[in-house]
Amino acid sequence: MTPELTTSERYLRFAANEAHGVSAIFEAWATGVAHDASLLALLEPLPLQKQQPNLVFAAARWTGCPAGDFDGFREWMLDHWPEVEATILARSTQTNEAARCTALITALSGIDGPVALLEVGASAGLCLYPDRYSYRFDRGGDIVALDPTSGTSSVVIPCAVSGSIHLPERLPQVVWRAGIDQSPIDVRDVDEVRWLETLIWPEHHDRVVRLH
Repeated sequence: MTPELTTSERYLRFAANEAHGVSAIFEAWATGVAHDASLLALLEPLPLQKQQPNLVFAAARWTGCPAGDFDGFREWMLDHWPEVEATILARSTQTNEAARCTALITALSGIDGPVALLEVGASAGLCLYPDRYSYRFDRGGDIVALDPTSGTSSVVIPCAVSGSIHLPERLPQVVWRAGIDQSPIDVRDVDEVRWLETLIWPEHHDRVVRLH
C-alpha cells in the first residue's frame, strides 16, 4: 500500500494497473469505491494494510456478496459492513498460485545437483512442489512439455512464453522443502481452502480448478 495516496487514489490505481484487462468485475468495483463517499468512509478508519482492494473484495465475497455489478456490491457492503469488516480484520491476503512455479523452475533448472527449498510467506505451501507439477510451455503454438519422472501430473500448468527466454529442460531435484508463514493455511481445513478459493479473482475459473 502507498501511504502518500488517498484511499480513493489507491483504488483508482488498482482499477487501472491491476484489474484492467484482468477482472472487469474488480475494475468496476474499485472504480466505484474510488468515487463513493459512503464506502470510502467505511474503509478509511481501517489500518492501511487492511484497506487493500484484494482483501476488501475477498472479504465481501466471503460474507456472500455476489460477483456482479458495482451497484450490487455497494448495496451488499452497506448492508453487511459489520460482517465484512470483521473478516477484513481477521484475515489477510494469502493467494497461493501453483502457476507461479513456471518462473521458479526456470530459475531452479539452472542449478546442478539437488535443491533445498525454503519459502518465506508460504501460505498453504503449494509453491513448494515445483517438481510435482507438469508444465506446458507455449511459444507461438510450439509446445514444450515438462513432466515429473513419475509421469504426467494431475496438475498441468500452461504457460505462454514470449521473447528469447531459455525454457527449462528438466525439473529440479528437490530433496528438502519447508515453508514459513505467520498464519499458515492448512489444506485439510475446509474453511481455509474456501478462503484460498475466495482470494481468486471471480472470472478466473481455471485457477479455481487448478487450486482444487
